[in-house]
Amino acid sequence: MTETAASRIFARFDDGRMLYLPEMPLLMAGGKGSFTFEHRRIDARGHIPAHTFDEHIFMLPLGEREVRFKSRLNGRLFEGAIEPWRFRFLAAGDSLSTTWAAPMEGIFLTLSPGLIASSLGEEADSGPVEFVSNIMPHADPLLVQLSLALQYHLGGKSGGGGRLFEQSLLAAIAAHLVAAYGAGKRGRARAAPLTRRVRARVEEYVQQNLGRDMALADIAAVAGLSPRQLSRGFRAATGQSLWQFVIECRVREATRMLARRPALSLSYIAHACGFESYSQFIAAFRKIFGQLPSEYRRSRRH
Repeated sequence: MTETAASRIFARFDDGRMLYLPEMPLLMAGGKGSFTFEHRRIDARGHIPAHTFDEHIFMLPLGEREVRFKSRLNGRLFEGAIEPWRFRFLAAGDSLSTTWAAPMEGIFLTLSPGLIASSLGEEADSGPVEFVSNIMPHADPLLVQLSLALQYHLGGKSGGGGRLFEQSLLAAIAAHLVAAYGAGKRGRARAAPLTRRVRARVEEYVQQNLGRDMALADIAAVAGLSPRQLSRGFRAATGQSLWQFVIECRVREATRMLARRPALSLSYIAHACGFESYSQFIAAFRKIFGQLPSEYRRSRRH
């Protein structure tokens, strides 16, 4: 990916807004100010002076070793070990300085308050969510899974979900951050399944737009719901995620094209059905049907 302001993490220091860590990360991605993702390796001990973020940010350390640290959060001293697979979370606007004692590797993800609000939709009508920083390393297995799934997707390895998959992951991360770090920690209400009419509207929209990169917000608007309400309601109604449904529809459309027009190239079919790449098409097809598209086409000729 190319380096842009949208794909690097910036912080506010005394002398203005600067790159949080100037060295180039191993992987970086951004979403028009809504989120910034960095997977980076820090090759030496170091120190970052007091700084704040305009966004909420968490770090997921990777690797196998602990790294001793000292931090000051809003002037208060914290000491301990940055442990692999245990998070540190800093809410937007809080001041932090950190010294660490050895090289380390980790995932850094910022989420804008606007993304949090849009993900919660009508459920956030009581006003902006206030967050409480937790910089002492702590376990969160679900957030680990969501973070690694996002990294897998941003690295170009996910199977055809496109923007819809990315936005679904970000909505799930945003909702989880509210539950884990929101002031008062809002309870998780059981999601109401989509009504038959709304579900039919969503499924019709998906079928009519298989060839393009659908956005979660667009589908939510069709349903008259927030992205989070749509995602949770669709799973409650069907037992599968919305992006899994989209992938399944794309693969089934590909089988129809293979049957109707056997002379078409597989790469053309992949593109026509909305897959981001030929390799994603192959992976998704094999996952659903247990064979390659070429094998499926040959079996139809006998």
